[in-house]
Order: sequence, then C-alpha cells, then structure tokens
Amino acid sequence: MSAVPEDIAGHAAVLREDALALAECAERLRAIEARLEEAGAAPPWLRDSVRAHLAACAMASADVAEAAAWLRRYAAVTLPGGRSARR
Repeated sequence: MSAVPEDIAGHAAVLREDALALAECAERLRAIEARLEEAGAAPPWLRDSVRAHLAACAMASADVAEAAAWLRRYAAVTLPGGRSARR
C-alpha cells in the first residue's frame, strides 16, 4: 500500500463502502429471519443458518468499518504537518 495520504484515504473509503454493503446484507438476512419466524414452517437448521450468517455479516461489517477508521486516521497523520511528519 502506498504511503500517500490520498491513496490511504481512498482505501479507507473503499473499506467503508464494503462495511455498508455488509451491513445491508445483515439487514436483508434480518428480514429473511423475520419472515421465516412468521411463517413458522422453516426447519430449525435453516433458521440457525440464517442467524449464523446474519451474525457473521454484522461482525464483518463492524470489523471492516473499524479498519476503515484506522486507515482514515493513518491518512491524517501522514499528511504534511501530521504526527508522522513531525518526527
């Protein structure tokens, strides 16, 4: 990865979009879970699988969002006058 602040910020923006996509996936899975519960006809293994995937999407979204935030902070300190430029 380049140490150019603009490039780093660009990577952070891509990760933020990925985090939002994962959050949207989790919301779709929540809707599926609600419909399965409402119908009451889905086998337990299917509901369990949907819940597991929902949890994985939610956790991945949070992790990727955190990585994006760290990259944004890193981009900020690599700018001229940022913390790393003062060494």
